[in-house]
Amino acid sequence: MNAIIVNEQQLLIEIEKLRSEFTETQDLYREVCVLLFFRYGITPTANKLYQYVRRGSMSAPADALNKFWSELREKSRVRIDRSDIPESIGLATGDFVATLWNEAQKAAQLGFTDLVENATAEILKSKLDAELARQDATKLKVQLDECNLDLKSTQKRLSETDNLLLVNTNTLAMQEKALKSLRIECDNLSTALSDEKATFSRDLNLINASLQKAEDRFRSLENKSLLEVDQARQLIKRLEKEIISLRKITKDDQSSHTKDQIKNQNIIAALNERVGTLNGKLIEISKQLSKTSRKLAQAEKKINLKKQVILNAI
Repeated sequence: MNAIIVNEQQLLIEIEKLRSEFTETQDLYREVCVLLFFRYGITPTANKLYQYVRRGSMSAPADALNKFWSELREKSRVRIDRSDIPESIGLATGDFVATLWNEAQKAAQLGFTDLVENATAEILKSKLDAELARQDATKLKVQLDECNLDLKSTQKRLSETDNLLLVNTNTLAMQEKALKSLRIECDNLSTALSDEKATFSRDLNLINASLQKAEDRFRSLENKSLLEVDQARQLIKRLEKEIISLRKITKDDQSSHTKDQIKNQNIIAALNERVGTLNGKLIEISKQLSKTSRKLAQAEKKINLKKQVILNAI
């Protein structure tokens, strides 16, 4: 078995060499016939030739095999018909060649029959494949029709989607335009609010400064008024003490001190006049305090009103 494998491998190697030497299909088949028959002792058949060469159509190895046997028969006849060969050897050679020819023809016919059977099987297989292909083509046509319907439906949906997309795009553009306007307005309002805050802060600082000055003036005036009132009260108390003292003196020595009493009465009148003056000043100071308190209340009311407006704006 190893020898057969080695011969088969060697045969394949030599056939590959023949492929590179002979480009014509018929020449290649002829040389493969010579190689099989004369070197390896294998009777070539069309089926075997096609298995080794696999070139051309199915009839190519049969034609090459027929030409090989024809050439072999012609060459054999020439060698047998030579006059210098003894008759017995010629007859024996003729019988051998005839027997060889018959066996070769039988082998060739058998190979050709195998080739025809293989070809028939290939044809049936091809017909079956063709029928299956037609069935597949029918199925594919149905699927293609369904795909076309789906494609039309998809194209319709795509067109509707494009229209909807166009509408949405226009709407989006309008919304973006409106949003841009709102952003600009918002920026303007923010700028105005910032300016208003700055103005308000500035006015508030001015108001606070004015209020602080008013409070300082009010405290100063209040302190001054309180001081004057206190001084007036002390003076009144002192005068009252003096009056009481004078009355006591007058009561104890009324008769003897008439002149002194008149004098004291004059003094009392002067003091009463001074007390009246001081009371007038006190009333005026009270009026100024009331007026200042009203101004302070109006200022506080104005500040609270501005604070409420700012809080509402924020």
